[in-house]
Amino acid sequence: PGTSYMDASSQQESNTSKKPTGPYDRDRLLKHMKTEAERSTVGNDWLVHTPGEKKGKKYEAPTYATPVSLGKKSEFDSTGDPELDALLSGVGNSASEVELDELAEILGVASMQSSTTYVSQPPSGNGLKNIVKATVPVVKSSTLETDGGARVDVEESVRLLATNDTSLTCLDLTSHPDLKSEHLLDICRSLMSSTHLQKLLIANTGLNDIHAKILAEALEYNRTLKVLNIESNCISATGMSRIVKALKENSVLEEFRLNNQSHALGMNGENGLANMLEHNHTLRKIGYTFKSAGPRAKVDRLLIRNNDLARQKRVSNTIVSYS
Repeated sequence: PGTSYMDASSQQESNTSKKPTGPYDRDRLLKHMKTEAERSTVGNDWLVHTPGEKKGKKYEAPTYATPVSLGKKSEFDSTGDPELDALLSGVGNSASEVELDELAEILGVASMQSSTTYVSQPPSGNGLKNIVKATVPVVKSSTLETDGGARVDVEESVRLLATNDTSLTCLDLTSHPDLKSEHLLDICRSLMSSTHLQKLLIANTGLNDIHAKILAEALEYNRTLKVLNIESNCISATGMSRIVKALKENSVLEEFRLNNQSHALGMNGENGLANMLEHNHTLRKIGYTFKSAGPRAKVDRLLIRNNDLARQKRVSNTIVSYS
């Protein structure tokens, strides 16, 4: 025992009382297995598969009544209850659609619903036997209603930014359906000379490395932008490194969100983001989920430093030394 060169039979003595059956004989073993299988009673009730023959009960799909949109009408399908039929036929002409819907919900009569679209569901015994499926019309336009209720026109916003209009201080184009790549290029180029825009939100707009290169150049010259959100886009680690490098020279941006890109930033990218903060003393918020503990701890420490510097500047209302 203890050596890997000895087989199991040599390492341990046999404790069985059965006499050796001799050397391995394949034909004899197969004959023995067949004999034992014939003696066994297991599977006697099993049915032999016959190609093309169907066994058992034939499946029949359950049938449900198809609701019919009738709106207001004087005659209803019979519910099987004479009193209920009389009640329904009496209110058909006088009740409004809202009242009919409420009555249908109480009685469970789906045919009274005024909606024309239904989703078939098995009867549950509670409430309607069929669910009314609401449909929202898709309207495409060059405007998009934001949470605040304001209308954002893409063409007009690009024009205002290009002309450096004083009224444009916040531009929110997050997930805008009509925003094209040409619009993004114009926005990035105009950002270079903009002196009034303070907040740019272009998350989920299809930004790629081409846009990132121009955006990085703009961030080196821009001195008014304080919030930048480019989350949920298609910028690679190379494109993001250009933006991060440009932020070393930027002394205005306070919030930068870059999470959820289609390409992972990687260890080198996270280290570059942390090293950038050593030179940048204005960034106070970074929207990114770090995968590495080292860069995350470094960024947390530097963000605390920047927030403390901003607090000191706000309290004293004087320029704070970055040394």
